[in-house]
Order: sequence, then structure tokens, then C-alpha cells
Amino acid sequence: MLGTSYALPVQERDLYKTYDGYRVIRIFPRNQEEIQYLHGLAERLCEVMKSPLYPGGPMDVMCSTNKTNEFKSILNKSIETKKRRNSRKEKKAKMNWDDYQRYETIVIWMKKTAKENPSFIKLIKMGRSVEGRGIFGLKIGNSPLGTETRAVWIDGGIHAREWIAISTSTYIIKKLIDTFSSEQTSDPVIQSVDWYIAPLLNPDGYEYTHTNKRLWRKNRREPPVGDKKNCYGVDLNRNFGTTGFGIGASTRTCSEVYWGTAENSEPETKAAEKTILKYKNNIRVYITFHSYGQSWLTSWGYTSDLPEDYDKLYTLARRGADASELVNPKREYIVGAGGAALYLAGGATDDWAKIEAEIPYSYTVELPTKKSFVVDPAEIIPIGEELWAAMREMAIEAANTPLGKDKRLKEVKA
Repeated sequence: MLGTSYALPVQERDLYKTYDGYRVIRIFPRNQEEIQYLHGLAERLCEVMKSPLYPGGPMDVMCSTNKTNEFKSILNKSIETKKRRNSRKEKKAKMNWDDYQRYETIVIWMKKTAKENPSFIKLIKMGRSVEGRGIFGLKIGNSPLGTETRAVWIDGGIHAREWIAISTSTYIIKKLIDTFSSEQTSDPVIQSVDWYIAPLLNPDGYEYTHTNKRLWRKNRREPPVGDKKNCYGVDLNRNFGTTGFGIGASTRTCSEVYWGTAENSEPETKAAEKTILKYKNNIRVYITFHSYGQSWLTSWGYTSDLPEDYDKLYTLARRGADASELVNPKREYIVGAGGAALYLAGGATDDWAKIEAEIPYSYTVELPTKKSFVVDPAEIIPIGEELWAAMREMAIEAANTPLGKDKRLKEVKA
């Protein structure tokens, strides 16, 4: 607010009153808000001698001896308060893992990292949400085997209230950048595959949890025409068109598991499907982060029956869970088939990835804790470290899995 200032003794103006000891303080307010604030302060304590004609122009305030120090003291305190506030805003707007970040901060960071690391990061514009927000992913890797390089896919935030899923996805991006950008932190296992990460599949719902309703789950689709209850949103993790669509879902628009007006009706669903299908021949492991529950869930979600390749799915999930538990022995991860271990959920990303995209390994990882969707920000980095350890196991398996459809799995039919 304060540019440069100086003080001038004011000469006597008339015969009736002297202004000995009065001082004129020149200030350079930068915007209308500061001009209005200074006018109010000056009129209360001093006298405005000259108003700025435009923001950034000089403003002269004359104060008596008694009021000069008080005016300066209040003004300086205001400047310091604004500096601290701006510092907090800047820290909040800058990507970090000390707290949960908003959509805009995440996207700006993703674009920035891609621009700064063009040799191993590519920004993927997946599509747009119901409300028009961009949905983005990153491809991280050097494709050491060219078109035959295997890959791991990770996504998060399909359910808006599960903030830890988004922060864990971005934390893994951070760790991958560290790994690929420096010889000191390089890891040939991690670098043997490519990584596709879409940290926030439901940006509208996520922003809504920050501004309106913390535990909102669905996207922000407007109610269908004629819906008398005027209920918003579709559960995106019941909207994927695959075997079992509709199981464990609801036709009621107000339900948390409302499946939408049709399979693949939502733009967020279509964006994820289109992107995954583009790279499906290379993606060997699919992981979607959720919360809460502290578990690795294999196929199937739409039925309690186990897939014929359950043993291999379980084995890799157990390896991932064990790696996480080595980082934090106090945390125990459960491993099992989603439909058999928890509840039936058709039309979800994990079944779709295995059935429609024919990806050999497909998992839903329910992140810690076991108690609540609301996870203390102090847990962001510890949980990120636990899952980062598990990713090494995913990379090992992906690198050694043949390209294309898993020939050990027969076609699944409804």
C-alpha cells in the first residue's frame, strides 16, 4: 500500500489558525479498496489534502502533531496485516501437501510441471465436467521400450468428498517427478514403466465440497427433467457401462448411488473411458484411489463370485499392502474381492477397467483411515509415503506383464 512517503512542515495558512507541527504524509494507494480505506482512516484522524486521480497516484494526508504517530501506527499495522494475509494466500495457492488443495491450484501445478519437464511429462486433456471444468491427467515416463512400454494407471477423486484420494494421487505425481528428474533419486524399477495419473475425475463435486457441503459424493449434474425432488448429481462410480451396471446402484435421483439416466451418461465418465481406452494396450495395472477403509479390493465389484484369476490379483494386492505396512507397521490393509468382502457395486471403474479395457490387474484402493472421509491434513504425507512404497510393486508386475488382453481371462458376460 505504501510506496514512498515524506513529511513536509505546513506553513501557516491564515491569521486565525496556525499549523505549526502539522505534517503532510504522502501515500500511494494501489487500488480503489486502498483509496477507500485511507479516506476513512484520514477523515477519522486527520484531513485529506489531495485525493489520487487514479490508483497508484499520490494521496496527501495532513495530520496534527498528536495524530501523526497514531495515523502512521494504524497504517503500518494495516500494511503488515495485509502482507501476512497475502503470504498465507500465496502459500495456500502454491501446491503443497501440508493441506488439501483446491481444483485450480492442482490444475495450475499440473500444467506447470508438464511445461517444466517436457522430456518425461505430458499433459493429457481428458475432457470437461458437467459444469465445464477441465479434467486433466499426466503421462510421466520415458517409454524405454517405445510403444511396448508397459504402464500403470492411477486415478482419484471420482467421489468428491474423498479428499485424501486426490492428495495421494498428486503426492505420487510429486514422487515420480523427483524420481525421473534426478539421478540421485532415480529408480530403475519405477522408470521401467510409464505412469498415467488423473488425480481429480470429479472436479465439480470436489469444489462443491469446499464451498457448500463437505460430504457431497456425486458430480453436479442438474436434476433430470420432471424430477420433482430436484436432486442433483450422479454417482460417477456407478455410471460406467459394463457388466453389472445397475447392481448396488439406485434409480432414485436423491440417492448417493444414483446411476444416472443411462450408462456412460456423464461427461466425466466419458472422459475417463476415452483416455483409458486410448492407452489400454499398455496399461497393465489400473488403480483407483478411494476412501475410507484401508483395503485393497480386487475384481469383482458387481458380484460376490471371484474372478478366475483371483489368485494373481490377490497376490499383487497383498504385495502392495505389505509394502505400505513396512512404511507404517501400525497400519493394516485388508485385501479381498470388492463384492465378496464389502458390498456389491456395479458400474464402477475397477470392473469396467478389467472387463471393457481388458487391463489384467484392476484395483480399488480404499485409503486410510478406517473411521471417516475427513482425514487430518497431517496424514496426507504419511499416507502418500505408504502408497508410494506400494507403487514399486505395481511397477515390477506391470513391467513383466505381456501387452494386450490378458489371455488367461475368458470373456465376461452378463
